[in-house]
Amino acid sequence: MQGPNGSNTVPKNELTEKQLLPTADITDILRLISRAEPIDVLLQKVVTTAAKNFGIKRMVLCLLDERTGVFSPKVVHGFPIDKVLAIKRHTYTLDRKQGELKDNMLVGRGTYYVRAEDRAWGANDDLDYILDPVSITKPRQDATDWHNLDSMVHVMTDRLGNWIGWIEINEPAGGKVPSSDVIERIQLLADLTGIAIENSKMFEEAVQAMTESQAYLDLIIHDIGNMVNPMIYYLDAVQESTTLDSRNHDCIKKAASVATAAKSLIDNVRKLSEVRSSEFVPKERMDLREVLVRGISAVKRDFPAKDIIVSLDCPDKECVVVADDLINDLFINILHNAVKYNHSSAADVEVAVTDSHDVWTVKIADHGIGISDERKPKVFSRFSKRPEGVAGTGLGLSIVASLVERYNGIIHVRDRVPGSSAEGACFEVAFPKAQSNEQTNGQGQMGTAVVDAHDHW
Repeated sequence: MQGPNGSNTVPKNELTEKQLLPTADITDILRLISRAEPIDVLLQKVVTTAAKNFGIKRMVLCLLDERTGVFSPKVVHGFPIDKVLAIKRHTYTLDRKQGELKDNMLVGRGTYYVRAEDRAWGANDDLDYILDPVSITKPRQDATDWHNLDSMVHVMTDRLGNWIGWIEINEPAGGKVPSSDVIERIQLLADLTGIAIENSKMFEEAVQAMTESQAYLDLIIHDIGNMVNPMIYYLDAVQESTTLDSRNHDCIKKAASVATAAKSLIDNVRKLSEVRSSEFVPKERMDLREVLVRGISAVKRDFPAKDIIVSLDCPDKECVVVADDLINDLFINILHNAVKYNHSSAADVEVAVTDSHDVWTVKIADHGIGISDERKPKVFSRFSKRPEGVAGTGLGLSIVASLVERYNGIIHVRDRVPGSSAEGACFEVAFPKAQSNEQTNGQGQMGTAVVDAHDHW
């Protein structure tokens, strides 16, 4: 039917509305767009939601292919398989589709009702949408009846109002023209679907970017790392040669230093990657004393040329926190700095664990060059500036900060001697105590490290 101004109108059909939509489950629609899912999965769920909530027997969802600039059917519902295959071969340009949908066909916001009486047959492939070719010649019996040549197009747009696709109704339930209320609700679904499609595209782009980033990380960590290790070996071997003059020997020494720094950078990138990728790795009850003993032993192995003296002051009881194996890297990084930033041939480090009401606090104090008041606020930032003449990547303490946050802890740095930054630094790390009802990962009761409460290395 046409109104006084020549535009299509939807006949009143209150009975049909009650039959088609006793309860429109809007929660299904809202749940649909709240998830960032692959687009193919999303589109299938949109069609399923529309069919279930609005009683649609046959429908097609078309989507814009941004690479080709044409629209094509992505989901076909309610058609036999031979029709599905034929319909999915169709393509539409924006000009063609907008040319078919005249202003006088608008029956709602973004919805076009193409009646059989107004249809212009521009292509034979339109017959692919018709299940019973004989019925197309039959007249409409009543204004509320749905004719086999009818279609209703609900346009989907992006946030800027550009067409990105449409939901086309080819046969509503009951063989009746949907009421205005139903039309508006389906258009709401189309609007929300447009938003969901954009969200899914951003999700897929983010996943692709993460995948590419991980590939670059793997390249740095594994491939380049495998090149650096033999480079260090051969440079060390060349340095032992007695045939090099002093100038060449100095160049080889510098090259070895650069290669060692590159290996350190690769190791730190690996650690950062592990922190992020293992965010949801199960944690377990761990004794800080055992962790610190392992860290101290590792640092002494890593600096064989230095005379390292570490004192460890620990309570007699277990100092249990909830963490994972990366907590070892946390303390090894701090202990490494305590030795590396001490330019003398010997390095003294004091380590103490103190018991507060609900936290364990670890203090690691060194006798190195210290950290100026200007640098203290920035020392945990990634790529923070290092002291003059000190090699490194600037990643170590940012890894420490990330791990402390991972274990719901707090880290702070101060002067070992208050008011005198040149006398060395003191790092304080506080962790929540593990509660007695927190389970281990199946290892039973924790063991005790073989170390006295007050020990020295």
